[in-house]
Parts: sequence; structure tokens; C-alpha cells
Amino acid sequence: MTVVNEILGMVQHKELEVGSTLPNEADLCAKFQASRTRVREAVKYLQGKGFLRVEHGRGTYVEPLERWDLLDADLWMTAMKIGNRTTLVSNLVEIRRLLEVRTAQLAAENRTPEQVLALEDDLAIMEEALSERDAAKYNRTSRSFHDHLATATGNMLLLRLTRALAQALELTKQFGDESSDVLLHSFKEHQAIFSAVKRRSPEEASEAITRHLKDFEDSVKVRNAQT
Repeated sequence: MTVVNEILGMVQHKELEVGSTLPNEADLCAKFQASRTRVREAVKYLQGKGFLRVEHGRGTYVEPLERWDLLDADLWMTAMKIGNRTTLVSNLVEIRRLLEVRTAQLAAENRTPEQVLALEDDLAIMEEALSERDAAKYNRTSRSFHDHLATATGNMLLLRLTRALAQALELTKQFGDESSDVLLHSFKEHQAIFSAVKRRSPEEASEAITRHLKDFEDSVKVRNAQT
């Protein structure tokens, strides 16, 4: 593991609490069997991500979650393990709703015949993954579907923002329900989104993706309530 991951692991395992002071440099070197250079680089990196605050002469502190760069995959995973998971998932869904509802509308308005075929190919692979009971393959292709949806908008910045959320989304799915029934329901929702985009119906596309996002949020909340 890198020193960055080691430090994050200390927080994940409650060796360090939010607001607490990081052990001094010498102790970290001994704990992780790492050089001072590697420890300093890790602290500098995490400081840049809003995870640590360095006060010279006083110490290095773990910052509150709201100051973390939560689009960083490692920090998002740490937040999901120590923070209020329901709130974090709701925050993620709110951001997805802001981006992806408009994405679906624009895709329905602007898609090309070639982009429709790309979405159709994704659906075929997702259906194949369902028959193979391969959740990883299904989720990977679902991301491709949403990527192609964003591409169909013609807005390169929207595509970039959608991709920025992709890692957080993939990591969040491991806290949700990935049973065959849930994936089948998800597949039907993707079919509805595709159908609306193919028919050039922004309103139907908006409704379909809104249902999809709500069901994703509910599946994670149900799983968390059971654990």
C-alpha cells in the first residue's frame, strides 16, 4: 500500500478521528516503514485534497468531510466508511440528477443514428451480463451506456463532468443491492431511457432517468439498513 492509503486506512479503521492530530513524521516513518520523503509527499498530497490541514509548529490535522475532495476515489471510499452513508448517497444522487436528467434530455434532442447504435450495443451486452449473472460486467457496461448518453448530448463539458462522478458511483454500488432482481429492474430502466432517446422524446427520457436514479438511491439505502 502507498503511504496515502495507509493514512486513509488509519481513519477508516478509527485509529484516527476527524479533527485529530496525525502522528509526527518520525512515528509515521516507523509505522509504515517508509522514508521521510514518502511520508512528506503523502501528507502534501492529502493536504492538497483537503483531507489534512498542516499548522506549522502545531501539527497536522484530519479535516472534516465537507473539506475533502470527494471526487477522489480513495477519499470517497473513506467517507463512505466513516461518514453518514445515507447522506453521502443522497448527495451523489442529487448531483447525478442535476447532470444526468439534462444529459438524457439533450441526448434525446441531439443523438445521431450512430450513437443510438452504440447505446443499443451496450444494452445487448448488459442483457448478456444478466444471463451470465455477471454483476461486474453489467455495471461496467452500464457506465459505458451513461458515457455514450453523455456523448450524444454534443456537450464535451457535460461528458467530462459525468465521467468525474463515475468512480464515486462505481464505488458506491458495492454498498448497494446487486441481486439479480435489482439488476433486471435496472436493465428495464436503461431500456426505457434508450427508447425515449431513440424516439427523440426529452420529456420521457427525463422521466425514465429520474426513476432510475431514485431506484439506485433506494437500493443503497435498503442494503445499508440491513447491515
